[in-house]
Amino acid sequence: MNELDQKFHDPLINVLLCVADDKLFLGHRNSDWTGIAPILEADIAFSSLAQDDIAHASAFYELIHSINGQNPDQIAFGRNTDAYRCADIVAQDDEFNWANAIARQFYCNVYQYLWLQRLSNATWAPLASLANRICAEQAIHVDHITTWMEHLGKGTEDSKERLQTALDLYAPSASMMFEAPEGITSLFEGGILINEGCLFTAWNVCVDNILDGTGLTIAVAPCTGIGGRNGKHDADFAHALSELQEVFSTDPLAAW
Repeated sequence: MNELDQKFHDPLINVLLCVADDKLFLGHRNSDWTGIAPILEADIAFSSLAQDDIAHASAFYELIHSINGQNPDQIAFGRNTDAYRCADIVAQDDEFNWANAIARQFYCNVYQYLWLQRLSNATWAPLASLANRICAEQAIHVDHITTWMEHLGKGTEDSKERLQTALDLYAPSASMMFEAPEGITSLFEGGILINEGCLFTAWNVCVDNILDGTGLTIAVAPCTGIGGRNGKHDADFAHALSELQEVFSTDPLAAW
């Protein structure tokens, strides 16, 4: 299906913004590590992953443009705080703590991979095609972070303890990745998206499998309350958004 009924425009845009905004802010945060990661290989890899995420975000903003005609740069950088749909974990300050950066990446990468898999089964062909392509690239992100989880979890007692502390720190924020975007039920009922069961359950199984044998544990509770998916953001997000919008607010015609 290539044509999209107008009644699905707003709810689908909400879903697409969740993906795009997650990618944009995670890429922004990870780009902070360029030049200062613990080892050269990690520096190159994290910079590459950041570039991937920002490129993925751009592709989803272009897809939104195909629905509502809005300029992709305006979508990315020109909205008010409450119009962004990312989970706040992607914008949280890691305080240049490598364990924090790895924990955040772990939570987000697995979630994004599983969600992209589901979006690749959408009946709207443009979304299915884009999600399928990006999902293949996202698998590389998951492989990379899995290696780090195993390396640090099976490393020294110090590395394991630092990573476990970071996993515990980000656990409450990780639960908010699963907050339902407004209108997603109508997309399931209308057959635009396929309801493949509880994403949170599938994510838990996947992260448990990755952590098996590392001695690391997670304690992420099901999502409750209202957060970033519905425009309610914390102070870290406001600071990250201010950084992102600095150039655009000065020169809206600048290309990114």
